[in-house]
Order: sequence, then structure tokens, then C-alpha cells
Amino acid sequence: MAWTLLAQQFLLELGFGVLLALAFVPDAPVGTLFYRLMGTCAALPVAAAFAMRLRAGAPWSDPAILGAALALAAHPIYSGAPRGGRWRVGLGAGLAGSALAVGWVVRAGLPELAPVGQLVGVFSSLATGTVAGSVGLAMVLGHWYLTVPKLEIRHLARLNRMTVAAMLASLGSLGAGCLVYAERLGHAEPPLFGAWGLFYLGTRLAVGLALPLVFAAMAASALRFQNTRSATGILYASTVLVLIGTAVSVFLQDSYRVPL
Repeated sequence: MAWTLLAQQFLLELGFGVLLALAFVPDAPVGTLFYRLMGTCAALPVAAAFAMRLRAGAPWSDPAILGAALALAAHPIYSGAPRGGRWRVGLGAGLAGSALAVGWVVRAGLPELAPVGQLVGVFSSLATGTVAGSVGLAMVLGHWYLTVPKLEIRHLARLNRMTVAAMLASLGSLGAGCLVYAERLGHAEPPLFGAWGLFYLGTRLAVGLALPLVFAAMAASALRFQNTRSATGILYASTVLVLIGTAVSVFLQDSYRVPL
């Protein structure tokens, strides 16, 4: 898979993940600045992927272009105050557009995969992006307790639970990919289940998923004691780990032609 397509996929995954995480803090009284900041953080990688795809010669009728354009067009809505149905519709449009773009880029980069494999690959890509986006947004929300000290703990606790669900979904999709393409992965060079392949796969699992799951449990424990500063510090470390795991995921996909 060309690195240009992998870069587009990586950027679109991140944008989708931040938007999906944003859906889990619709009622937090953190002010419009928080939503403007995080909505823009979601739109920027989508805009970069959109520009890269146009520069690569993709036509305006390309589904990835259309999906990214929809997500960008909805930016003024989902980056505003989360009041009423208008914000939810805007966020839904951003999610639908970015998900369509991710799916099409995966399909374009891995056309040899069977339909079932492509479905697993798209789900794996979206789950990977959701892990990175949700942990990053949770870390930023944790910092918001410094400026809004009376903000209820339940908002960060809910988002932390969402990160756990995303990690478990990513773990499940990784296992499904290994099962569906076990024969291909076993005969690759180097084989995924050989020494070097297991080193990279182990890094993906340990750094990108297992340790962040442990950190999420630690953050949940800190939040039970109303300690948002400790939870935020833990989430900061977890954000670094999941970004490394996401990068390793891209490397494995380039090496084995299967989203892992």
C-alpha cells in the first residue's frame, strides 16, 4: 500500500476518532472554546488528507473526497456550542463523511482483499482511530478541570469508559484480522507469527492496547477519588502510547497488506 494512501488513512482515522469521542461529551459545561478546539483538531487531519488526495489526482467524484468534504463542511456546526439537534446533525455528518473517506481509502489501498476482509479492515481502521482520538480528547478534557474546577467527574469518567470500549473493539478487530488472514500472514516474509513479526505485533498489542487499558483502569481509580490531575497525567501517557500503537498499525498494514 502506497505511503500516500497510508498517510491519508492515518489522518482520516484520527479525525473520525476525535469526532466520535466528541459525541460522548455533548452536555459537559466546558464552554464553546472546548468544542471549537476539539472540532478543529478533528477537521485539520481530515483537511490534510483531503488536500493530499486532491493533489494525488483524485477526481471530485471520488467517495473519499466527497466524504472528507462533507466532514469539513459540517465543521462550523460541530465546532460550535453543543445545543439542540443542529449540533448533533452536524456531528453526525462529520462522522459519516470521515467514515466514508476511511472506508474508501482502505478499499483503494487494498483492492486484493475479499469483501469480508475489507469489512474487517475498515472496522479495524475506524477502531484504531477511535482509540487515538478518544484518549487524546479525554486527556484534553482532563486539563479542562483546571479551568472549570467544579466540572462534574462523570464527564471524564464516561469518556474514559468510552476509551476502554474503543480499545476492546480494536483488540477484537486485530484478532479477527489475524484469524481471517492467518494463512497469508503466516507465509509472508517475514511471517507475522515468526520472531520479527511477533516483535512488531507484540509492540502493537502491548504499547497500543494492553498498557493503555491498564492506564484506563488507573485513571478510573483516580477518578473514583475525585483526583482529576492524576487521571489527566495518566491519560497524557496513554495518548503517547496509543499514537505509537497507531503508527505501528500503519507499518504492519504496509508490510502485510492487512489492517492490523
